[in-house]
Amino acid sequence: MAVDIGFYHCTRAPAVEVAARLTAKAHEAGQRLLLLAAPGQIDALDRLLWTFDAASFLPHGRAGNAEDPEQPVLLAERLEGAPPNGARLLLLVDTGLPAGFDGFERVLNLFEDGTPAHERARADWKALQAREGVARSYWQQKEQGGWDRRA
Repeated sequence: MAVDIGFYHCTRAPAVEVAARLTAKAHEAGQRLLLLAAPGQIDALDRLLWTFDAASFLPHGRAGNAEDPEQPVLLAERLEGAPPNGARLLLLVDTGLPAGFDGFERVLNLFEDGTPAHERARADWKALQAREGVARSYWQQKEQGGWDRRA
């Protein structure tokens, strides 16, 4: 089965905010998720997932604990083998595609305009062009909200 990789160009909202919204949707759908981001962004995402919805919180944990297998959403700085929580969905925030991404069913790669992550996303897009077992899509935020599929 091909891994589905979506490149999400965040032009209107910061990638961490988009990540929180997508995490909420994945959790509502009963999906387990591994979220990769840089250390500073992991801290911001950790706080945001506790306060994203005033009426509740998104259950999650930071990788490296005994409770990792029970976490529906696991935050990590890098992908090290199979995700301990059994996630089939990988969410990347301002990072490039890690080695081992093809072990997931779906990858959502979020990046902001004009950042180093934007350049990495371009390089990853090109590198995946002829790769077998990969389906790519490119999405860009609309000014009035939502996403527009561009490729």
